[in-house]
Amino acid sequence: MALRKLEGLKAWHQYFSKNRLNVGDIPWGLKETLTQDERRCIGKSIAAFQLGEYSEGRSLFKFAQEYAARYDDEHLVEITQLFIREEQNHALLLKRFMGTHGMSLSTRNWTDTVFRRLRKNVGYELSVTVLITAEIIALVYYAALKECTASVVLGKICDKILADETAHVEYESEVLNCIRNAKPKLLRRAANLQHRILFFGTVLVVYREHRSVLKRGGYGLREFRSACWSEYRKAFGQKGCARITAQA
Repeated sequence: MALRKLEGLKAWHQYFSKNRLNVGDIPWGLKETLTQDERRCIGKSIAAFQLGEYSEGRSLFKFAQEYAARYDDEHLVEITQLFIREEQNHALLLKRFMGTHGMSLSTRNWTDTVFRRLRKNVGYELSVTVLITAEIIALVYYAALKECTASVVLGKICDKILADETAHVEYESEVLNCIRNAKPKLLRRAANLQHRILFFGTVLVVYREHRSVLKRGGYGLREFRSACWSEYRKAFGQKGCARITAQA
């Protein structure tokens, strides 16, 4: 199904065009000092997320171009460009915060490497599937990160990222639902099942790698899984996910 049939695609183009001017209410001039305990808690974790947020998005952009050309979808290429820039801006916000507090950046992380490879040479639908999986989980992560320190600046950064990511998840879920609903029933079920397997596997990996932040933010494994699943249900609908809960 061509995405031009997706109601609101033009509105999403308008949203992303407008939101690029929204820099967030971040008080960069505020003088703050993180405690050693706070630094130990968030240091490696925030560095991994900062690395994950920054991507040139070449594969996603290429797939979007191919898809747009195939179905003559207006706005898709420019939306994708604007979307990628927002993700890069998140990385720059985190980098600036880390630099202010003398925190080391990460140049390589195995989970980031895996996710980048998963998005290569898979086509537009699967690329968006991998992306929304990470972003749904990020909604819970940044909510936890906000609670890990007394930093007002970090709190405002998390607020900005959460606002953007909430819109990203809504946009991506609309795109995926549009594409999947055009499939035969059996293929649609297979795509949904594969996504759930990827999703729950990723939840476990993220918890293992970032449990210091998540625990301090109020999320044990059960709470983290439940919160992530709640965000998934918001994105893909209550009815379908009620059946999933029964099977899980």
